[in-house]
Amino acid sequence: MNIRSWWVLARAVAVESVRRKDFWVVAILGLVIILSAGLLGFFGLKSLQIFAKDLAFTVLGMFSTAMAVLTSVRILPDEIRNRTLYPLLARPLSRGDLLIGKLFGAILVSWMAFGVLAVMVGLALALFRVPFEAIMLQYAVAKMMGLALVCAVSMTLSLFMTASAAATLSFLLAFGSGMITRAMVMGHAEAPAALQPVIQAIHFLVPQYPLFDLGSRAANIGWPMAPAWVMGALLAYLIAYGGAMLGLGWLRFRSRTI
Repeated sequence: MNIRSWWVLARAVAVESVRRKDFWVVAILGLVIILSAGLLGFFGLKSLQIFAKDLAFTVLGMFSTAMAVLTSVRILPDEIRNRTLYPLLARPLSRGDLLIGKLFGAILVSWMAFGVLAVMVGLALALFRVPFEAIMLQYAVAKMMGLALVCAVSMTLSLFMTASAAATLSFLLAFGSGMITRAMVMGHAEAPAALQPVIQAIHFLVPQYPLFDLGSRAANIGWPMAPAWVMGALLAYLIAYGGAMLGLGWLRFRSRTI
């Protein structure tokens, strides 16, 4: 376990993301958010606070999740394709430390993108004179935990399939896991008894990203914060599921011929 190496690798991923000008895209999207908010305010929709907040949280969640997926699925494939992985492994650095460092780098990039977009969204909401509420901060904390889980799942998938296939599957899970979960619940009630354990297993294996999205709750006015035990349960789920995905990725990465 080399914590210093984790930080060095994570910082390198963040620097490389900045050099690729990924954050220019984020900044442009944020500018579009502000301009859209200004236009809505110009047309006299400042009283629609719930609508403005729901739209802002939806856009924030979509773009930050997309950034997390695109960053995570290409980290290791790019290193292998560009042959920059060999100098790293030539150092006294295990594959496990490399994997953890790259994952932390992907999480750092996704959090940076989320932070930039959150500032832009905050400015957009200010144009509507939407007051800050404590649950908005709780939404941000839960969303950042969700982004960490997205990065863990996406990077692990990239070790088992091509980057494009991993990105496609990651996007399907990130934006469709709620629908898949509802389908599993409905199917479990109607399925024969012999198939119910199979449906339960699939339901258990699908990452429950919607648990980390408090946008619908935060979009309402005057709603209280979620209890502390809820946030603790989300953190425990992140550690358990994310750790399982990281372990699975490590088993694959360890046995892979590079």
